[in-house]
Amino acid sequence: MNNIRFLIQVCRGLIRSRRARRTLMFWDVLVVLILMFLGSTFLWPWLRGHPFIFLGYWGACAWLTILAALLAVYDMAKVRLEARHARDELKRELMHDDDSDSSHDSHAS
Repeated sequence: MNNIRFLIQVCRGLIRSRRARRTLMFWDVLVVLILMFLGSTFLWPWLRGHPFIFLGYWGACAWLTILAALLAVYDMAKVRLEARHARDELKRELMHDDDSDSSHDSHAS
């Protein structure tokens, strides 16, 4: 049970950190490209002779590809959310500055 909690915490850390998430996506895509190249060239004759290993190999490639796509979609959503928060914060700052300027103008006259 402690191992599962530890694994969940590690996954949360990887997902929450932008740098870790993007590093994971980079290595994931690199591994997928290498596996696809090896599976379609050098390992092809061997994989064709072993149907269960063939399915497992290409299933692992598919799973890693889906993982990369889901991480990319999550990263895009996270970037958009952070941009929206930054825009809202900037609007609040500008509104606060406008209110301060207008109050100074009304007291000066």
